[in-house]
Amino acid sequence: MKGGVIGIPIIFMLLAGAIFSFANDDVVEDWLRNNSLVIESEDGETLPIQNNESWLVLIVDFSDSDNQQSSMISAAETMLIPHAQNYINELSHGTVDLEIDIHNVMFTAPNTMAAYGSDTGIKRDSDIDGTHLPMILAEEVIVEFSEAIDWSKYDLNADGSVDRLLILHTAIGQETGGDSNRIWSHFAMFQKPLNLPKGMISSHYAMASLGSESDGFGTAMHEMLHQMGAYDLYPSDGQQTSIWKGVGDWDIMASGNWNNGGKTPALPMSSTKETIGLYHYQNLTFDWQQSTDNCNGPTININPADSFLPSHKIRISNNEYVWIEYRGGNIYDESLPGTGLLVSYQDTTIAGYDDNELNVNNKRPYLKIIEADGNNDLLSGTNQGQATDLFSNGSSFGSQGIEVRNHDGILVDWYAEIIINTEIEITFKTDSCSSQFTVNMPNHAITTLLNEPIVFDAETTMACNLENNLVSTDGRLVSVNPSQLYPDSPTEVEISFNSAAQHNSKTRLIGNLSCNSEARDIDTEILSLSIIPQDGEFSSTIPVTNDITIAVPVDFVGSGSHTFSYTIDGPLSRIASSQQTLSISETNSILAIEIQPRGLLSNNMIVNGEIEIMDSNDNKWVINVTLTAESTVGNSLNDYINPGQLIGLACLFAALWVFLTIKDAKSSSTQVVEEPIISPNMEPTQLDAWGRLIDD
Repeated sequence: MKGGVIGIPIIFMLLAGAIFSFANDDVVEDWLRNNSLVIESEDGETLPIQNNESWLVLIVDFSDSDNQQSSMISAAETMLIPHAQNYINELSHGTVDLEIDIHNVMFTAPNTMAAYGSDTGIKRDSDIDGTHLPMILAEEVIVEFSEAIDWSKYDLNADGSVDRLLILHTAIGQETGGDSNRIWSHFAMFQKPLNLPKGMISSHYAMASLGSESDGFGTAMHEMLHQMGAYDLYPSDGQQTSIWKGVGDWDIMASGNWNNGGKTPALPMSSTKETIGLYHYQNLTFDWQQSTDNCNGPTININPADSFLPSHKIRISNNEYVWIEYRGGNIYDESLPGTGLLVSYQDTTIAGYDDNELNVNNKRPYLKIIEADGNNDLLSGTNQGQATDLFSNGSSFGSQGIEVRNHDGILVDWYAEIIINTEIEITFKTDSCSSQFTVNMPNHAITTLLNEPIVFDAETTMACNLENNLVSTDGRLVSVNPSQLYPDSPTEVEISFNSAAQHNSKTRLIGNLSCNSEARDIDTEILSLSIIPQDGEFSSTIPVTNDITIAVPVDFVGSGSHTFSYTIDGPLSRIASSQQTLSISETNSILAIEIQPRGLLSNNMIVNGEIEIMDSNDNKWVINVTLTAESTVGNSLNDYINPGQLIGLACLFAALWVFLTIKDAKSSSTQVVEEPIISPNMEPTQLDAWGRLIDD
């Protein structure tokens, strides 16, 4: 009876759950979707430089080569020891000790070099489905030596993951101009960490060329700095066609790895040092003091003869900085374009951290050199750095001399004057000792509809009339509303024009916005379009094996038509191909994407990605895409009924099971135990406690 008392309410609860699931299957399905566990790829994390560095070096040959193990190990020792120790010592100012272990056995890969290095079209070292071929080689090398190496020595923070691993292959790297079957030196994260003995894992590796001999030293160091978190400072994507070389020869993470033929690569610039965990700089803040003509700030004195010269970092907005550093005085800086004062600009709002594509666009750089000669040859890709990039005696930068603007196009309100004798003296000045007026324009260049105002925030600590002498280079008249600002809260301000712009026209907005006696100098580019795409979301199902074209709708505002460029990013890019341009109009705003599974999909697999639509001002609109692969053969019950119905059926079966259990329990409790019938003519049978006959 006790089981029935407990079981009956359970039956009713299960029946209620079944009824709810059948009646509200859409609600149940939405809840399951929103609360499902999504398994992301297990990207490893890089570890910043440590005081005690231990690097493991593995050497790999190919099946179509016959290099001798002893000569290859000797070549690795010649390239790295002691040169890598010397480089790290100079980089860290003697604060880091480096130990390099070159494994004493060379691995011969089961395939030829071309099997790991062939290009497909413009995709480096990849097959047609996007597989990164050298990663297969790296996995083979690690598996081969997994039992022979004490991997824990290279886990520098004791988290169970190998932090430093350099794989040197015996061929010449493709970056030296080799044919398309060679391997590009690189750093990469495994799609899934490799398991090693004693519970350890390997999440990433660096690969470089031993065949380039000492000329490959700079590239090997470049890749190892990636393992410490450094980013490429040039357009590293093989599909990029930009002639810009980023910061060029001034940093090992750009073309500086090839200084002196790769034998004495450039040291990292200050921003890269900060990224890998070397904080050899001072934050410079301005405490202005009134003088006769202006306001004086701090003065920096640099003595090139000093053994340690910290750089200086100036914040010009929440996420933008100016770096000042002296380059020279060591063997690695001897091969730079020149020796002296180098100034750079950094914008940490730039996208591309996850895929190491930060410094790919010279219109929106993550890091650029503020070129002292003002000709922007490095920015335009005319050269990779020259001595005139450095600031000389009597030069200046900031609001005077070489202009420094933030990504809003607003000129900084200070300037630096440079005097060079035996030492370098940098003095900072400004016209106003206290800043009371700030303007926050849209980041980078602006894209608007033909008659759309530009909206931004302005803030002041004192009430003022907002005045402007802004000029639009297309001849339109400019007005600003409101005309007054009040203190202590941001005010939304609109810049309007007296007429509509022409479609697909560019103009520059130049001039000052003033509040009381403070002016903000603005110079920004505006692209006017009749139709503009919008961010969006798209989801659909695709077959597991068959090619298909999916139609992605693009939301937009405005009217007319315009052609945009676009790219596909993320895992989606491995199965998607399409045109590189998209025409959007009121009658057609569909983007056709060709899906080619190429054997990469399985039933119910989810493929995520982004479609990035861009205009000629490099503004982007992103459509987040989620595709679910569904098989058309071998359908299971899941293919015919939805999750809500499945849960309802499960509740019904559970209720039936509880009911049958209760019924079985009741039957057992009412059974009659029959005593044995003893015949009058028979003697009673003697049984023990377990019902067995007792032997006489």
